[in-house]
Amino acid sequence: MELGIATKLSKLNGYFNNLKDIPDNTANELIELNKIITSNFHYHVIDMENTPLTNEEVLDNLKKCVLTIQSKRKDALELLDLYSSYDFTISIVLGNNHYLSKEESKLPKNVILRLIDKALEVRDDIWVGTEGVENTVLNIIQEMDLTAYYIYGGTCPSIIQKKVIYVPYVKNINNEVLKIMEDYLRRRKNYRGNYWDFILELDNSKKVEELKDRNEILIGYPVCNGNLFLEIDNFKEIFR
Repeated sequence: MELGIATKLSKLNGYFNNLKDIPDNTANELIELNKIITSNFHYHVIDMENTPLTNEEVLDNLKKCVLTIQSKRKDALELLDLYSSYDFTISIVLGNNHYLSKEESKLPKNVILRLIDKALEVRDDIWVGTEGVENTVLNIIQEMDLTAYYIYGGTCPSIIQKKVIYVPYVKNINNEVLKIMEDYLRRRKNYRGNYWDFILELDNSKKVEELKDRNEILIGYPVCNGNLFLEIDNFKEIFR
């Protein structure tokens, strides 16, 4: 089983609040964070939310990255052209309306298939996000032997292909954690107040073992306002 860590560009400054000798510059912070993560894990998933990462000086200095393209974005093809020029893993998702313009959000679900087809012209190892498009992408994942990328608490097509799961995690769930994850949980269509199904408590040994058994790649997203690097160590200790 391979492991990775996901981080958000919007939280970079917070990650480094307790560290010295790191320049107060988003680009340098991202490069430094990438070095730390990739020295311990197989993948660094960079969650770009509203603003894609297009700074080529930064991209030139990143390793083992997974970069996501929202297929509904008007610049999706331009991002595909840019990211495919690097030795990164490309993840293609439909795109959450929370991060899209009104015009983009109105596009049909099958737009993801067109972007996957374009990506397959240059890559054969694509990750395909299944949230909201499970039935739409099932056939192409199976036919082209692609990797299904789904979220903890979500549904994944019943396939034999490689599966990657995105897992928000904490040591223990409390009110502060639920506050941090409030918007994330609200965006999950199948969320019904069952936060324990969407956020993993690392102390839940039964859930940990299920995740190990059912997935080839685990991407942990540390839900924290404190020491990111302690949370990363906790994840590594539990899953290795």
